[in-house]
Amino acid sequence: MTDGNDELQRDIGLAGAVSIGVGTMVAGGIFVLSGLAVATVGAAAILSFVLAAVVAALTAMTYAEFATIYTVDGGGYEYVAEVFQSDLSYLVGWMMILGYPASAAFYLASFTSWFYRFAYPALSIPAAVPYWVSGVVVLAVLVGVNLLGGEESTRFQIVVTGLKVLLVLLFLGGGLTAFDPSAVTDSFARNVTNLDDVALTSALVFITFFGFEAIATSGGEVRNPRRTVPRAIFVSLGFVTALYVLVVTVVVLAVNDPGFLEFLVARTDVGSTAAATQFVANHGEVAMGRAAQYYLGEWGFAVFILGALLSMISAANATILAGSRVKLAMADNEHLPARFGRIHPRFRVPHNAVLLTGGLILTFVLVFTVVLGGPADGPALTWLPRLGLDAMAHFADFMLLGGLAMVNVALIQSRRRYPDRTRLFEVPAVPWVPLVAIASNLLLLVNVELVSLSLGVGGVLVGGVVWLTVID
Repeated sequence: MTDGNDELQRDIGLAGAVSIGVGTMVAGGIFVLSGLAVATVGAAAILSFVLAAVVAALTAMTYAEFATIYTVDGGGYEYVAEVFQSDLSYLVGWMMILGYPASAAFYLASFTSWFYRFAYPALSIPAAVPYWVSGVVVLAVLVGVNLLGGEESTRFQIVVTGLKVLLVLLFLGGGLTAFDPSAVTDSFARNVTNLDDVALTSALVFITFFGFEAIATSGGEVRNPRRTVPRAIFVSLGFVTALYVLVVTVVVLAVNDPGFLEFLVARTDVGSTAAATQFVANHGEVAMGRAAQYYLGEWGFAVFILGALLSMISAANATILAGSRVKLAMADNEHLPARFGRIHPRFRVPHNAVLLTGGLILTFVLVFTVVLGGPADGPALTWLPRLGLDAMAHFADFMLLGGLAMVNVALIQSRRRYPDRTRLFEVPAVPWVPLVAIASNLLLLVNVELVSLSLGVGGVLVGGVVWLTVID
């Protein structure tokens, strides 16, 4: 049984661990994905989110079981390494080395797009200031916070996550004042029989539930991890699922509220109330911002935008923390150079791993938002192939889904190899539950966009070259 790196401080409690999970799962896409889901299947989107949460819970249970055995940093990578004790785990680690920074870069690139679109005009920021500057500044601040220590990073995470959840709750409070049960039940009845669309929508929103991996990745810094990590995983999953159900309910109420639809027509370029539902699907952030303005008053739009920006910041911070701990674990297992496993003598953090994570995030941000993309109404180098945020998000999905599948394989092998090992939590019906989780992970993986799938395969091949030429 592995008990972690003795040089690290175990200063993350249940609140901190939950904030890591919630902070990762509730990003700026909460309203965009909710709007798209409602436009596709109406109130049956509630069922889509619940199904996605159940599928995520299958793998989350695997992480919870492993967390009661291996109380270390590194999460899924370390679990695979402990079970197989071979260089196969390097591949899982490499996928996470790229997946976590790509995820954080997606959050920060989304932040730059929103900040450029909404904050530049509001703050009278000169157009000469490049749109990507805000994301780079936030990245520098987050890397600095993570270099100060795990406790400081966790406190920051708790505060920012708490603020964004509070703002989301304000939005919900305003929207639910117009609660009309018949609007929800009628929409649900019309769409619930469209099982194919419900299933496809569930696959679309599955990416919002990755936060359990980030919790487990910091297991070496959690107090009483054998109890705290599983609890944090299930508390965060349950809370986020309930939050998404409520957001979907408010979206359904909004698109069935004639007063809001007329307000949307007046405040946007929607030609008619009949086109409003599709507008919500295509411009979820704008539509929901206007919903906040409609239900809460003129200050509601500012509350919504601030909540979305905080969501992206907290998600990026949690991902930086998790990504650096994977590199720490890989260095301890000699899958990365030893310098990435060094702990700063004063701040007690893997400073080189944090800096490497920040450097990779910066690379992804600049490549996907400056060289190959940009905000819809901002400049871009159009003479190069344009990829942008979607390609980066799907690339991250490819990398992380591959890792999730391997962790479930490791659980089946762990039960066979160590049948008598004490496990404070056990996944039921092994190997069937992990096999269902593996199948669902692979199904989502093969449905990643072709461009991102190609980038993902290329990233794995680069990892092989790095292994053969630099590490092995």
